[in-house]
Amino acid sequence: MIRWVLALTTAALVAPSLASAYSWPLRPFYRMHPIRGGFDDPRLHLGPNATPVGAFHFGIDISAPDGTAVYAVEPGRVVAGRDWVSVHRPNNRAFGYWHIRPVVHSGSRVRLHQLLGHIIPGWGHVHFAEAVAGHYRNPLRPRALWPYKDTTAPVVDAIYVDRFEQHVLLSAGSVVSGTIAIGADAYDLPTIAPPAPWNVARLTPAFVRWRLIQPGGEWQPWRVAVDFTRLLPTSKYWSTYMLGSYQNKPNRPGDYKFWLTRSFDTAVLPNGTYWLQVDALDFAGNVGSDEIPLTIANPTDTG
Repeated sequence: MIRWVLALTTAALVAPSLASAYSWPLRPFYRMHPIRGGFDDPRLHLGPNATPVGAFHFGIDISAPDGTAVYAVEPGRVVAGRDWVSVHRPNNRAFGYWHIRPVVHSGSRVRLHQLLGHIIPGWGHVHFAEAVAGHYRNPLRPRALWPYKDTTAPVVDAIYVDRFEQHVLLSAGSVVSGTIAIGADAYDLPTIAPPAPWNVARLTPAFVRWRLIQPGGEWQPWRVAVDFTRLLPTSKYWSTYMLGSYQNKPNRPGDYKFWLTRSFDTAVLPNGTYWLQVDALDFAGNVGSDEIPLTIANPTDTG
């Protein structure tokens, strides 16, 4: 008991030094919990005429058994629904807790670490979200959810080089000309594996970037294709995720295929063999990388 009190006291002394940092919404507040769903990961549903409609996940899914108590990470004013609670701060920041049965009511005020509700049976997680001035932010960014330590390096699993022909996407191979599209399959792994059947879950990386390394070894500047610091608008879904991307499901890891560019004009570069390098990064600076050779062979004007 004394050791537990000392741990909480130490955490309380350290946490305020992290500026805008806040604790976890589950007990113990100052210890990491498993995450099974990432920020900005792909969420698909069928719209009118059975057309696929994509949206970005606006929080993170923190695994916990059904019935687990969920607490406020900061004090504030409550707005509550049937299965969610949001707590609003005077500094224009708000925190959301979904898939819980509330025990607080709209208009009331809660203190730090006050009980908000319990995870509803069948969900096995709390969806936790943070908004600043009405815009969702990634809780895994620095100086946000604390303590959070990302110890796993992201993975670049595949690189795709394609071309569009009458709106049909075809593989372009390793020898290309004209305008091409480039994509990559990339993911990060949770530092703490969620319990089965979610133990195969993958998380979205924070950033994905790419560049070409020229035949002489010169590097072109990095081009950042994905930045998941903030929630992206739905209008950017199909220019961010390639068709075939999907979220984590029980016993099935998510698959995150990102567009790096859909219209790269190879004619802006001299013909020759380059290396196409793709990096996936997390907020801790861990990097996963892959590269493939790419030969540009545009027709030359012989005059």
